[in-house]
Amino acid sequence: MISDTAIPLRFQTAEVGVDWLQCNIECQEGCPVNTNCRGYLMLAAEGRFEEGYILARDPNPVAAICGYVCSAPCEKACRRADIDKPLAIRAMKRFLVDWHYGNNMPDNVIVNPPTGRSVGIIGAGPAGLAAAKELASWGHEVHVYEALPSGGGTTLIGVPAFRLPRDVIELDVNWVAKHGVQFHYNVEVGRDVTLEQLRERHDSVVVATGCMYPVAMNTPGEELDGVIYGVDFLKRANLGQPQWVGDHVIIIGGGYTAMDSSRTALRLGARTSTIVYRRGPEEMVVDEEEIHETHFEGVKFEYFSSPIEVLAGEDGRVSGVKFVRTQLGPPDDSGRRSAEPIPNSEFVIPCDMVIPCTSQAADNNVLGEYGAKLNRHVGVTDTRTVVEGGSLSSWRTPPMNGSTPTDAAGRPMNGLSFDFKRGYVTINNDTFGTTSDGIFAVGDFVTGPATIIEAAGLGRRCARAVDRWLAGLRGEELEELPVINRAVITQSLEHDMPRFYEATRRQEIPMAPPELRRDFTSLVEVGYDTRGAIAEGTRCLQCNHNINIDGPRCILCGLCADVCPEGVIYMIDKAQVGGDDPEQEFFQSWPRGIAMIIDEERCIRCNLCVERCPTNCITMDRLELERFTPDGKVLLESYKDNVLGQIGQQAGTAVDR
Repeated sequence: MISDTAIPLRFQTAEVGVDWLQCNIECQEGCPVNTNCRGYLMLAAEGRFEEGYILARDPNPVAAICGYVCSAPCEKACRRADIDKPLAIRAMKRFLVDWHYGNNMPDNVIVNPPTGRSVGIIGAGPAGLAAAKELASWGHEVHVYEALPSGGGTTLIGVPAFRLPRDVIELDVNWVAKHGVQFHYNVEVGRDVTLEQLRERHDSVVVATGCMYPVAMNTPGEELDGVIYGVDFLKRANLGQPQWVGDHVIIIGGGYTAMDSSRTALRLGARTSTIVYRRGPEEMVVDEEEIHETHFEGVKFEYFSSPIEVLAGEDGRVSGVKFVRTQLGPPDDSGRRSAEPIPNSEFVIPCDMVIPCTSQAADNNVLGEYGAKLNRHVGVTDTRTVVEGGSLSSWRTPPMNGSTPTDAAGRPMNGLSFDFKRGYVTINNDTFGTTSDGIFAVGDFVTGPATIIEAAGLGRRCARAVDRWLAGLRGEELEELPVINRAVITQSLEHDMPRFYEATRRQEIPMAPPELRRDFTSLVEVGYDTRGAIAEGTRCLQCNHNINIDGPRCILCGLCADVCPEGVIYMIDKAQVGGDDPEQEFFQSWPRGIAMIIDEERCIRCNLCVERCPTNCITMDRLELERFTPDGKVLLESYKDNVLGQIGQQAGTAVDR
C-alpha cells in the first residue's frame, strides 16, 4: 500500500542516452585507445579467436606489446571485480595475439589513397608508433626517425626481455610498417639531423622521443663508482651491453623501473636485491601482480625509507646507503601524500651497488643546443652535448619554465621556438601543437613518465590533430572533432549467458617456476592455453546488455525482484524519486505509481528477471555502437559483434601485406 506520508527523496532520475549506455561498458571506457575489450572477450569465449584478435588489434598499434606488459586500466574498471576478481583482459589480449601469429594468419590493413602530404615522426615508441599508423592509414607519407637500432622505444630499452620478448615488439613495429610507414633507425635528431631540417623536409613533424633520461636524486655520494641509474641499467641489459652487477644491490624507487631493475639484477648475478621506497606498498604505482612476482623472485622490500647519503668505502666505491625513516604527510604536488622524515631514525643498509629509479625526464636533446642545456638544468644525467655554431657554455642557463632564447632581432636562435614548463615542452592540449607552426609533440616527451597504453592513446589523438592541420584547418577548427554515436538497441527475451559464468573464478595466469627464471630472456609469464582462455572469456558480464522494463505493461507483481540473485531490482514509492527528465512529470501523475529501481552496477545479466516476468514486460537490451567523426573516419571503433572490419572508412582499400 502506498503511503501518503511525505517520504525523503532518495533517487534522482535522468534521461538515458547512448552515452550513458556506453559508459556502462567500463572496460572500454577505461582504455585510452577505446579497445572493445568486452567484444573480444565474448568472441574468445566462443572460440572465435581470429575475430577477437581483429577487435583487439585495430584500435591499438601496440596490441602485442600490451598483451604482455600493459598496465591494464581496463581491468581496474572491470565490473566483474564487484563479484570476485576482474577479467584478465591483458592476458586475454596476449592469447589472441599469440594465436593469430602462431597460426600464421594474414594481417589485412586498410590504407587510403595518397594525400601527397609528408609527416616526420621522431621516436618509434608507443606514441610515435600510434601516430604513425593512424596518419599512414589516412594516406599520408610517414617517416619515423629512431635513434635506437630498432623500434619500440621505452619498451625496447626499458622493459626486460623476461617480461617482453623482443620478437613481440617487432610484431607491432612490423604491423605499423605494413601501413606504409618508413622507419629510419640509428638516426638521432639533434646529432645526425636537426629538428629544423626535418621541418623543412616534411609538411609537419611530431616529436615523440619519450622520457627515458634519468634525473639525479641530488643525494650526497650519488656520483660514486657503483651508482647507475635504473633507465641506464635496463638499457644496457636490454641491448646486450656489458653490465657489471654488485653482490648486494639496492634499488631506490617504487615504480616499474625499480621492479624491473631489481629482478634484472638478480638475473645478472646479484646475491641480494632490495627495493627501498619512501612510501608504503599502497602508494606504489605498480599493480599488485607486479609486486607479487617481484617478491616471489626473492627481491626484498624496505618501505617508508628515504635516502640521505650514498656512503663510500675505503676504496672509494659504494659501501652502503644511509636512509631515514619516513611517515606519510599531506599530499604533495603529485597529489600523493608526501613522505616526511622521522627525526633521529637514520639507518644504513650495506651494499656495493645502488640503482636509483626515482625520476625520469624528456629527451630535450632533440631541440638542439638549448634542449641539451635544459636537460642539464633539470638534472638529467646524460652528458652529451650538441653544438651547432657555438660552444654550449655560451648559452645562458635556461629556466625550467619559459621559452627558447631569441637573438637581438627577436628571432629564435635555432629557427624554432618552444615554451617550457617544469622542463617539458608545452603544447596546446587540444591540438598537440607547439609554439612552432607545424611541429607537434606527444607522449611522455610532454607528459613525463606514463604508461604504454596512455602514450598510444595520446599518439592516436595527436594523429587526428595533425591530419586536420594538414587539411588546412587552424584555430578552433583544429581542435578535436566531435564523436558521433550511432546506436542500435536490440530487445531480447532469450538472452543467454555462458554456462557457469557466474561461478567460474578468474583463471590464474600460468607462470614459469622459479628454477626457469634465472636467464634474462626466459619468459616469466607462460600465458593461457585454449582451455584457460575460453574459461576466462566466459566470465565477462557482457555489460553492453541492460535490463529494460516496459512500465505500462508491468503489473507490479514483484517476481523479478524476488528471483534476482544480486538484489538488483526493487520497488519504491514514486515520492522517493525526482528529476527533470521528460518522463518524470508523466510518471508522477500516476495515482498509484511505483518506481522500479535497477542497480546496473550489480547486475550480472543472468536473465532470470526476463524469464520470470509473467507479462514479458522485461527485456535484456543489447547495445551495438558505431562511433565516428563527421569527416567519415572511424576513430573510436566499437564494432558490432557480428560485423568485423572497418566501418565508415571512405575510399579505403584493403591490403594484404
